[in-house]
Amino acid sequence: MATSITARLSDTDVKAIDALVKAGVYTTRSDFLRAAARRHLREEAPEIPPLFLEAQRQAGTRGLTMKGALKAVRKTRRRLFSEMDRD
Repeated sequence: MATSITARLSDTDVKAIDALVKAGVYTTRSDFLRAAARRHLREEAPEIPPLFLEAQRQAGTRGLTMKGALKAVRKTRRRLFSEMDRD
């Protein structure tokens, strides 16, 4: 099952994506975005899905609420990605 999402990108990024689509590297903008998301998750953040599952498990065993666990995961994710953007 696929879920549709909305993303805002700079005009420069959209033009670059469109050029790749026009060149036939990707079939559509969505095709590019799916590939980019998969690549990023695989290369830059392979630990996030296992960490999320662990946070879910620990939320129940530590008496944390799922809302609290998700808030902590989001805070950590923002910190990690802001550190990556500085590099």
